[in-house]
Amino acid sequence: MSQFAIFVTIKLKPGNADAFRALVLENAEAAVRDEEACQQFQVLNDESDPDTFFFYEVYTGAAGLDHHRTTPHYQKYNTGSEAMIAEKSIQRCTLDAVNRKG
Repeated sequence: MSQFAIFVTIKLKPGNADAFRALVLENAEAAVRDEEACQQFQVLNDESDPDTFFFYEVYTGAAGLDHHRTTPHYQKYNTGSEAMIAEKSIQRCTLDAVNRKG
């Protein structure tokens, strides 16, 4: 069975990068630690634009993302970051293969 992933692009309103980073990293760490369905949650920041972030999240299935959005850590992130975000896009993906160095 293929895993489910999302790729999120966030463009912040200027001057919010540090506060946003703290919120999203707390959310990502809690998701991987506390949610069985969350297999991976990577937070990336554009090298040329500090106000642009990308998330790569992998779940055992789409229901894992639905559950993630009900958790206290996601609710804290969502409420705390809402006013900071200028644009957001989410691509829902099927993860067909995992390549690991090893």
